[in-house]
Amino acid sequence: MDLWEGSTLNKAKKRGKLIIATEAAFRPFEYIDENGEIAGFDIDLGRIIAKEMEIDVEFKNVHWDSIMPSLLTRKADLIISGMTATPLRALRVSYSDPYYHTIICWLVSAKKAPGVKGLTDLDKPGRIIAVKQGTTGDIVAGKRCANAEIKRFDDDTSAALEVALGRADALLFDLRAVQNHHKTHAKATYVVREAVSVEPYAIACRKGDPDTVAWLNLLLHHMRRDGRLEELYAKYDLENVDPR
Repeated sequence: MDLWEGSTLNKAKKRGKLIIATEAAFRPFEYIDENGEIAGFDIDLGRIIAKEMEIDVEFKNVHWDSIMPSLLTRKADLIISGMTATPLRALRVSYSDPYYHTIICWLVSAKKAPGVKGLTDLDKPGRIIAVKQGTTGDIVAGKRCANAEIKRFDDDTSAALEVALGRADALLFDLRAVQNHHKTHAKATYVVREAVSVEPYAIACRKGDPDTVAWLNLLLHHMRRDGRLEELYAKYDLENVDPR
């Protein structure tokens, strides 16, 4: 089959609608607002993509464990969900250029782990590291916290609560989410802003679709040049970490 005929762009154009998978539980990138609608940085980005394609857009709220399968089984055209582009994931899907960079860092229990300064203090026997299962925080913890116990949770809210209650020493997760959880548990936690890893967020599409990847990269290039990406960062009070 001709590459263009089978491409996500072409099929979505013919359908008249772009279908985007996201997990609406990662504020401010994707979340359910006070009106019960999906909102956030990635949602705005998805709307811009569909507008540039001159078609409608539909967002599917998908649990993180099912988000990759939803793309691979063609239930969605793209994933835009604060997803870090990793070499392992890129064996299954193709990624656009990054549209945002952040770091993975620590939410630490004031009760269980006072005085912790970073990885050196936490990668020890007896330490308990909480992570959201299947995320890059989980992957990085497995690689860099080999001496600690890793406790995996279905969502980062439960993992953060475990830290706040003093049942885990620290949560390893993306900076903005760590900051949000600290606000919720201000007295029981503190933030250690150590860059355990740098995380490039990118748009995922199916393998074998170079036209879609190239077009997304071109659009992101224009959005950087004309200021639209900076406007989205400012709208959601996001700090785009310099990866260099």
